[in-house]
Amino acid sequence: MSRLQASWRGHPRLAVGIVIAIVCLIRLLAVVATSLELGPDESQYWRWGQAFDWGYYSKPPLIAWAIGSSTTLFGDTEWAVRFWAPIAHGIAGYALYLLGRAMFDECAGVWAAIIYLSMPGVWLSSTVMSTDALLLPLWSLGLLALWQLRQAPSVLNGVLLGAAIGAAMLAKYAALYFVLGAGLAAVVDPDTRKALLSVSGIAAFVALLAVLAPNLLWNAANDFATVGHTGDNANWSNASFDPGNLLKFAVDQLGVFGPITFGLLCFCIAVVLLNGRAPELRREQWLLCFILPPLIIIAVQAFVSRAHANWAASAYPAAAVLVGALAMSRGLRTWTVSGVALNVFVGLAYLWLALSPASANAIGADNAFKRVRGWEATTAQLGQIAADNNATAILFDEREPWHAADFYGETITLPPLRIWRSLEGPQNFAEETAALSEGEDGRVLVAVSVPAYQERIAADFEQFDPSGVLEIPIGPDRYRRFDLFIASGFAPLPRTDDYFETYPLPE
Repeated sequence: MSRLQASWRGHPRLAVGIVIAIVCLIRLLAVVATSLELGPDESQYWRWGQAFDWGYYSKPPLIAWAIGSSTTLFGDTEWAVRFWAPIAHGIAGYALYLLGRAMFDECAGVWAAIIYLSMPGVWLSSTVMSTDALLLPLWSLGLLALWQLRQAPSVLNGVLLGAAIGAAMLAKYAALYFVLGAGLAAVVDPDTRKALLSVSGIAAFVALLAVLAPNLLWNAANDFATVGHTGDNANWSNASFDPGNLLKFAVDQLGVFGPITFGLLCFCIAVVLLNGRAPELRREQWLLCFILPPLIIIAVQAFVSRAHANWAASAYPAAAVLVGALAMSRGLRTWTVSGVALNVFVGLAYLWLALSPASANAIGADNAFKRVRGWEATTAQLGQIAADNNATAILFDEREPWHAADFYGETITLPPLRIWRSLEGPQNFAEETAALSEGEDGRVLVAVSVPAYQERIAADFEQFDPSGVLEIPIGPDRYRRFDLFIASGFAPLPRTDDYFETYPLPE
């Protein structure tokens, strides 16, 4: 034990790296061992990853590149699609350790990594391939690069900063919050301002543009498809101004950062804000510039329209460093340890449920996994029904089953997979690339998952005959249901005002 302690103290960076690597390995083994299938979004990213491009319909390109690289190496399996998720979060944890160490001390760095890697949101994100899994490590590297630039302005440090931010934006456009945070940091911190308004800052800007330029050019050549989709997600045209949505967003953050650790974060934010521009809190003020903008902006978004729990995830790398430094220095070690212990318990419980579907069913947690169950069986049975009916195509009414069938249909013989367009033009990648066309409508198997669409779909065909119901079990007393029809003579009605009066959109 004494040798182990001596090794830790003599080579702390190596020791922390080894511990983080072990955590990553455990999570990667869980990814390999779980029976959970790909969710529809993961299947969509997989499809993008089959062909290199500088942008895709609704997301920047990095997630497609990552999945394309891992599936090229390991094959088109669920775990290969998710391969980089646990590893990327491990990189984030190590970057935050280095940041906490550089800003404060060794203890702060270690706790920053522990708090980040134990976040419930990170446990979940380490087993699902999402844009956050790539954004957060690059954001963390960006924070480290900006602090290094602040401490030692140089062209090299500027290039590293710009490259990190540019790569983060190729992962998710939420990286724009980093630019806002850096601007605020320049306002409150003279050293950051001096570094950014120098040749080093110019180097950072040039590197950022160099990394991001191909994606911007792709967007320009494709009617700014990705940017437009990002704006559509805000959905401000249907503003509700609902305090309930704001409350739900706030409660959701307890599940992302952890109940106790989120309370500690609120305490740390209050300490920094109530002490104004106290010189001894300058580093904490710097971190706050990267925490508050995402939280405040997404809280407003939740109040105006809606917001998913993970939309403010970019606040939490800096939050882990802030809590790791300030909470510990203010005598809140017991609360910090308790918060981390609770997060680890929640994370391990999640892994257990992901590895044991029977346990999830037994405690009534099957609803949490319904979107990653039953897709392979759904695809196989639809394929058999299509074969029995000599179908010329399978038509879906929603993007989710289309993407799932696209992935799980790779190993079986299926007729072309097509999707029905609810509106005049495409609203998603599936509708853009797989709309039903002439010559495929001789005998179409239509799988309707949204009953409210049935009458509208029928109006687009000359012949539309019921052909039974398909129900796929996805949990105890829980099924994925499709009403099936055999249709022909596809002649979609014009989506005019009169059309929507006759066939109003479902609420």
